[in-house]
Amino acid sequence: MIWKKKTDDKTTAFEGLFRQQYPPLVRHATLLLGDPEEARDVVGEAMEQAWQRWDTLAEAQRASWLFTTVRHLALNRLKHRQVVTDHAEAIREATVFDLQARYWEHERLLRQAEAVVEALGEPTRTIVRLCYFEQNTYRVAAERLGISPDTVKKHISKALRALREALGKKGDER
Repeated sequence: MIWKKKTDDKTTAFEGLFRQQYPPLVRHATLLLGDPEEARDVVGEAMEQAWQRWDTLAEAQRASWLFTTVRHLALNRLKHRQVVTDHAEAIREATVFDLQARYWEHERLLRQAEAVVEALGEPTRTIVRLCYFEQNTYRVAAERLGISPDTVKKHISKALRALREALGKKGDER
């Protein structure tokens, strides 16, 4: 019976403190965080901690303890926000750097491929241009040059072999 009375007294005292301190605590947290919903979460967390420590908190210090706890919790959230922002910025920068590196690698390989194509003899060079740069089919390229599609295939094979050899060797030099 004594335990029940003590629990009832604790509940009544806590409810009174909650009603009295909740609005100013939310305003305080909102000023710190700039977000009323997050402020209510922080105050709720502080109130939960107050309930758990109720018996160890001196009655005269409960309100100030709550304000201090709300301030600490809000500052921790602000620090966490900054960490998240910093990580997001680092990821964005790394992504931009990676995209730039890929772009320049692509450009380098494209220039190498163009140089290899320029070094090919005729009609292989023209066939590569027709099939890959102008995106004609082998049949259309053969008709334009007045040769058979099999001859186009032979020259494309020759060009691809030269590209593989040249780019493979240059790729190994990196």
